[in-house]
Amino acid sequence: MIRVLAPLACLVAAMSLGAGSAASDTCPTSNAPNTLKLVAGTLQTAQLEHQFQANFHVALANTNGCAVTGSLAGVTVKFAAPSSGASGVFASTGTTVAYVGTDANGDANAPAFTANDTAGTYGVVGESDFGSVRFSLANTTSGLAASITATEGGGQSVSVGATYASPLQVQVLDAGGNPVQGATVTFAVGTGASGASASFAGGGAQVSVTTNSAGRATSPALVANASSGPFTAMASTTGLGTVATFALDNHAAALAISASSTAVVTATVGKRYAAPLQAQVRDAADTPVEGATVTFAIQQATAGPGASFVGGATQATAVTDANGRATSPALVANTTAGTFTATATVSGGAAAASYALRNVAGAPATVTAGAATGETATVGTRFPVRLAVTVADASKNAVAGALVTFTAPAHGASGRFGGSRVARVRTDKNGIAVAPPFTANGRVGGYAVIASVSGARAAIALVNTRR
Repeated sequence: MIRVLAPLACLVAAMSLGAGSAASDTCPTSNAPNTLKLVAGTLQTAQLEHQFQANFHVALANTNGCAVTGSLAGVTVKFAAPSSGASGVFASTGTTVAYVGTDANGDANAPAFTANDTAGTYGVVGESDFGSVRFSLANTTSGLAASITATEGGGQSVSVGATYASPLQVQVLDAGGNPVQGATVTFAVGTGASGASASFAGGGAQVSVTTNSAGRATSPALVANASSGPFTAMASTTGLGTVATFALDNHAAALAISASSTAVVTATVGKRYAAPLQAQVRDAADTPVEGATVTFAIQQATAGPGASFVGGATQATAVTDANGRATSPALVANTTAGTFTATATVSGGAAAASYALRNVAGAPATVTAGAATGETATVGTRFPVRLAVTVADASKNAVAGALVTFTAPAHGASGRFGGSRVARVRTDKNGIAVAPPFTANGRVGGYAVIASVSGARAAIALVNTRR
């Protein structure tokens, strides 16, 4: 059967083929094809490894714009995509090339075409003995999951059998950092070495949730099982090899915490304590609890003796090991000597564990003369005020137990501590050393008794007067 286009239809068809193919007022009765025209399937975009929405469609045509006639079926059309880079494959061949024969109307539709895993723009060419056409396509990463990140729910602990305070939540983003809506996220809860685990409200250790417009997926509420200990949960999404993980901990309903030692621990001011703080956590059955979070805190006034954990904080957390032990970071004394305490607490526990700590003064750095300096005594008599000095370290802390040597001159005006011009005395807890009574000799004049310790010294000025 011969199909004849009305003159207006011929004109419109001719215009669609280009300005150089104007149709005549009447179409010929016999009108063989001499070109190939693009009908549909160009200017499409598909996500990587996803199928394009429309198949490629071409048709045999004549440049005069009139309907073609004759035997139109069986003309071979080759559809070819690039062999490398951004491209795709045809469903029928699994390759970048597909061959299709035209139908009785001269139409050819390519098989379904799926983007490969490379983003970019490219062209697919359809060609036949009557010419060729080009389809413009783009493979995009937009809307495809490129990352999944835990945003809420990790690091939580709860008593066995209780519901965790926050559900698990992740965010899924594409390669451009944009939220991916409609992605299916699967949350799965694992089991720890102790048997600790949890289930989602309604039962089951696995659940799937779809991301919202912000790319976020939130699990149902999570309920701890009856076993205490740490465990993890994971979240994954289709097409992404990485997963988001959540660290969780079921702890016993009643926990007890104790310090590893109750002895007073000391450190020189400004120096690091020899050992960190350590605590042990046990449950109601006196079994060590693994995975419990212990908070160590230094109890100190704004001014006065104290310490900080390495890094400067006065509070730190640590997780118990398989023996139920938690160890704090290293502890550094401040520059003030004296005693203070530290504590260790655990969520769900009763009384805190307590540690007695003391900062001790450093090496003697200064010696300061006391009230006897400037005193006078008649020759042969005892000075009314005992000679004394105060010893302090570089931070002005009193140094206890330092050995102070008092030395009077060997010649001229001087005196004696009993029968010797030298006396050695240790400082008391306040850093004060008091010499034995000192008696002026028989020479009149002024002089100084030197008090020295570890390289530091002070002169105590004295005067022997006439009778």
